[in-house]
Amino acid sequence: MVRVPDLPSADVLDLFAVPADLSRLPGERHERVRAGDLLLTAGRDAEVQAWLSPLLARLAVRLDERPGRGPRDLRVAMPVPARDGSWVVDGWGASRYEPGTVVCEDLDVTLAAGRLLHAELDSLVRERPPGIDAGDDAGDDDGTGPAQLVHAELAGNVLLDARGAPVVIDVTPAWRPVGWAEERLRQASPT
Repeated sequence: MVRVPDLPSADVLDLFAVPADLSRLPGERHERVRAGDLLLTAGRDAEVQAWLSPLLARLAVRLDERPGRGPRDLRVAMPVPARDGSWVVDGWGASRYEPGTVVCEDLDVTLAAGRLLHAELDSLVRERPPGIDAGDDAGDDDGTGPAQLVHAELAGNVLLDARGAPVVIDVTPAWRPVGWAEERLRQASPT
């Protein structure tokens, strides 16, 4: 993981074209702040974000434009590049901030959102991308399913918008079975 300061520097804010008026937001694994209409997250790896952010952007559009889409269907926060075209500036990445969202505290809703996200990711990525944690136990199938691209930190990263639609933020990618990601969520859950 890339080590970054607790708050983004003036250069980071300038390159993402956001004001210096920052609001800290709770993060399970990464420091994050709201700056204007963006959510800035620390600890981002430039190599990983170079392939992950465009993938998530395409997925966000695909989900939003899906025929028959309902107001409470899964959404993914849109990654936003810096003004110089990079996805990471001094370890900070950005995505669109969703006003009015709250962290989903319901384990079942978070699990369901994770399952939908993982099915979408599996349809888009069939081989382990470079720089992705596969762990020592990420063989073809560990009894919880085959390894695939998963969000390793679902806890605290599924929000609910004003209509109750789940919005996934801060995807921390890993190449593991879906069951592995769900077990991590259960372990992080307060209940």
